[in-house]
Amino acid sequence: MSSPSPSTARPLAQRRDGLDVLRALAILAVLAFHAPSVVLEALPFTLRKAFAHGWMGVDLFFVLSGYLVGRQVFARQEEARGTVAELRTFWLKRWGRTLPLYYVVLAFYALKPWTFGTPFNGGGWHFVFFLQNYTALSDFVQSWSLCVEEHFYLVLPLLAYGLRGRRWPAWVWWLPVAVSLTARWMTWRELPPDVPFPQLPALLSWPTLHHLDGLAVGVFLAKTSPVWQQWASSRRTACGVLGAVVLALTVGMCGALPVGVNGLWVYTGLAVGFGLVLVGIEPMQLSVGPRWGIYQVAVLSYGAYLWHGSVVRVIERTGLSLGAWPVNLLVYLGATLGVAWVTYVTVEQPGLKWRDRLLARFETRREAGALSPAQLDRLAGR
Repeated sequence: MSSPSPSTARPLAQRRDGLDVLRALAILAVLAFHAPSVVLEALPFTLRKAFAHGWMGVDLFFVLSGYLVGRQVFARQEEARGTVAELRTFWLKRWGRTLPLYYVVLAFYALKPWTFGTPFNGGGWHFVFFLQNYTALSDFVQSWSLCVEEHFYLVLPLLAYGLRGRRWPAWVWWLPVAVSLTARWMTWRELPPDVPFPQLPALLSWPTLHHLDGLAVGVFLAKTSPVWQQWASSRRTACGVLGAVVLALTVGMCGALPVGVNGLWVYTGLAVGFGLVLVGIEPMQLSVGPRWGIYQVAVLSYGAYLWHGSVVRVIERTGLSLGAWPVNLLVYLGATLGVAWVTYVTVEQPGLKWRDRLLARFETRREAGALSPAQLDRLAGR
């Protein structure tokens, strides 16, 4: 019996095509930005400029994450649960989804000295606890954004459930944007004039407090979704167009890599632009063919994000090239998505099944605890 494909994980009808399109665009942008040199050096000038902006896909991921996780937090069906049950359910859902594959990839990096004879540069216990975004990463660099996500998963439910944040007005969820702007400004003000350019991302954007813009915009959209989802399609389309304009202005003003004062506001501009695009594109409906392909890329995006650095390193160390850059690009994308598919089937899907069984067990216990002794006797057949 063959292994199930990602398309069997969840019926396509239950997913929102617009969100899958954004997720696929985000991961393809990141993969383009980090493409191996055999691809980047052969690109035509226009495409090379476009690929140089691919890092912005991470900011799109943050908006999507804030929105999707926020929708879970603000779901009405969870209002009747107790705080402890809500926190347990939330953290089990999120960590059951993200941690298994992360630790498998982390183990791959940690074992490199014995398996490939190459060091895990900068590796240490801080990777286990998602603290590496406060260091100057030189290996498994993409994991900085996972730290921001995991810190978000830890704090958001504490605010929403523990401090009754679901009852707060929507504007409150914009406050993290001000926090990040202030944090980036304070760091930028203290930077020495001769700080090396490669260190700027680690200082200005990697720390969690410096990169809450996209998550905050996503949570705000989740909080207000009962309102804007009722808007006429023309109004939502106008939001999407406005978002594209905001993104174009942001990109045009900051360039491919934000340096200097641009590094203070660019992430806010991207968050607002992507948030408006999300409002416009969410109701998109695709035909069967494009939907299937986009769904595959969207489902594999997490694994592709974790593995693409290793794929790039293998390609560059082996000097793999099949001639024309489009072929090399397809090989790189195919290899990355292929590795992601393998670990989706062998790690992510089993992890999700284990998570769902555990959630069902907790739900059964909760319901049983709410039954009267007479009802428990009837269930036991007594």
